[in-house]
Amino acid sequence: MTIAERINVLRNKMAECGFDAYYIPTADPHQCEYLAEHDKTRVFISGFTGSAGAVLVTKDKAFLWTDGRYFLQAEEELKGSGIFLQKSGEPNVPTVFEYLAQTLPAGSTIGMDGKVMAVNSFAQFNSSLPDMKFVIDRDLIGEMWMDRPAPVLSAAFLLDVRYTGKSASEKIKEVRAALREKKAEATVIGALEDVCYLFNIRGNDIECTPVVTAYALVDMQRTRLYIDARQMTDEVKAALEKEGVSVAPYEAVFADAEKLQGTVYIDPARTNIFLRNKIKANIIEGLNITSSMKAVKNETEIKNYRNAFLKDGIAMVKILKWVEDHADSGVTEWDVSEQLLRFRAEQPDFIEASFTTIAGYGANAAIIHYGPKKETAATLQPKGFLLLDSGGQYKDGTTDITRTIPLGSLTAEEKEDYTLVLKGHIQLALAKFPENTTGYKLDILARNPLRKYGKDYKHGTGHGVGYVLSVHEGPQNIGLRYTDAPMKAGMITSNEPGFYCAGSHGIRIENLTLTKEWKTTEYGTFLKFETLTLCPIDTRPVVKELLLPEELKWLNDYNQAVRTALEPHLDEAHRAFLKERTQAL
Repeated sequence: MTIAERINVLRNKMAECGFDAYYIPTADPHQCEYLAEHDKTRVFISGFTGSAGAVLVTKDKAFLWTDGRYFLQAEEELKGSGIFLQKSGEPNVPTVFEYLAQTLPAGSTIGMDGKVMAVNSFAQFNSSLPDMKFVIDRDLIGEMWMDRPAPVLSAAFLLDVRYTGKSASEKIKEVRAALREKKAEATVIGALEDVCYLFNIRGNDIECTPVVTAYALVDMQRTRLYIDARQMTDEVKAALEKEGVSVAPYEAVFADAEKLQGTVYIDPARTNIFLRNKIKANIIEGLNITSSMKAVKNETEIKNYRNAFLKDGIAMVKILKWVEDHADSGVTEWDVSEQLLRFRAEQPDFIEASFTTIAGYGANAAIIHYGPKKETAATLQPKGFLLLDSGGQYKDGTTDITRTIPLGSLTAEEKEDYTLVLKGHIQLALAKFPENTTGYKLDILARNPLRKYGKDYKHGTGHGVGYVLSVHEGPQNIGLRYTDAPMKAGMITSNEPGFYCAGSHGIRIENLTLTKEWKTTEYGTFLKFETLTLCPIDTRPVVKELLLPEELKWLNDYNQAVRTALEPHLDEAHRAFLKERTQAL
């Protein structure tokens, strides 16, 4: 079926149910960022493949809401579908709630699948549309998706304490202590990264995120893991039992949730409304306790992370040289992404990529989350920029790095834009700030150099990174969106300002940083960032005159540190290449 035909089938089902509208978010029952093929209902109904967005279908119209990262991509992928693009955050563009309030009469019925609707997302519908009726127990997309891929049920594996730094029983003890502080008797955890973190297990259910599909329940007497029995090996089950964890069938979480008494703590952003409605006990809401725990890496994790950055840096030097060597030999963006994966796979303890590689050449780099396809990938030429955003999952850490690579001659505009992005990156890297500072307050440091030229970018400046979990993890972030999660020592966060000129070029420079204590004075305790990523930042596009002395010093010091760390691990040809790319400016 075409997308238009699928919309018509959906409308027929809506009519059978008496629905005036049907809402399809980008979500699964655990509110994961990246979805298994089984859960890509929004992709199925719209044809839009970006990682964020929501579709609303009414009796006579259909819309996709998505953010600035995907405007160009969505316009292309929605052609001929009959679905209209709503550019979230742009002037005069209503939110989905505003649109429904403006167009549907009071008493209208809106349908959705409650198992993929987070509690807080559903609460927005309720509060914004008090005169509407909601039906949350019909997965209409699942009912019409005849060749829907089966769920992935990978075998769980243990991540040894030499990687995690803490046993599952130690973490469970911390969760119970936090529950006592919150005056709660139990917590139900739906976020897969949190479940896997708590029990020191990993899997391969979702591409690029090494997790298994499961729930967890912790109260003062018991700890349970809810998972399909086919995913459990005898080794993992025995290890969990030694840590005081019992294993139950995946679906049993709903019955157990109904039996809970006292006060239950849940995360409304990572618990679906179907599960929440099963809980009859008193509920208090907040960020998952495990989310706060895993955001601050322990000493073992940080030590292991440094190994991961070393290995990732070796792979990155290899791809940088490979790209330069092949820029005029007919290779494509797809070839670059595949070759980089091979270089990473050479490294010990490599698991998989941490997200789909973004390799955008020329105008494609202006599409912020562009992903090359083998059939349509652009061929590199010895001019302009290649933007390469990628990462790896290793048993000792998760990496995320972006480099913008000059392939030959550049315009004056490209050089200036590159330098402004670099200035923003350096200013954030140099930041010193009081403890309890949020990323919202730091964001201006990265944007200011661009804004002085009337330029900006439509994505966040930094995100938290998990430990062999999701490459994008909170609670901290650096961006225009306010969050009340302060930066804390031990957090690993990206630093990735960018600039995108539609139809011409895109630039992003990204390293991962570790928040550390800097000094304590009469004015309090101050924090700083230590840059962990080890990969040269190309100085050839830099307009040196635009750099402040402190910025130039940081750039030269950083490249020298990269050279010192990586040189002993490279062969002669790559050492020579690294030496050339790390020459002081």
